Amino acid sequence: MAQAPLDAKQVGWFAARQPGVIGFLEERLLRSAGDVFAVALEASWQLCARFTEEHGVPAKRIGRSLLERAQAAIEVEMMGTTMWGDTCAERQPELCEWVAAFCQDPPTLVTAAERRKLLAVLLSVVYALDEQATGRPVP
Repeated sequence: MAQAPLDAKQVGWFAARQPGVIGFLEERLLRSAGDVFAVALEASWQLCARFTEEHGVPAKRIGRSLLERAQAAIEVEMMGTTMWGDTCAERQPELCEWVAAFCQDPPTLVTAAERRKLLAVLLSVVYALDEQATGRPVP
């Protein structure tokens, strides 16, 4: 399902509904020179919209501590050193595939370093959504 670009009303709703996600993105991406924060904001909104469509209910508010735990797990997975067989891609294959495709061809130019950061923060959002939906804690 292709999402339409964000409009001001959607950005406002997303910011009000997911302040933890907004803060998490700001902390990790806002100081970048390019547009990676805006790209991550749009992608995070799309992830939450996809989650809502899949589960039939809006995503619960995601707290910063959950996102930080999720990012720690993602960083271990991205290094290829996971000791467990329970990964983000195994839990949410469709959302992870969407994130990978989005990061391969973002809507604006981003550097390789920004693309890696973008991938990590978006997969952290996926992990957080999974924990809230299933009750399975982020490893």
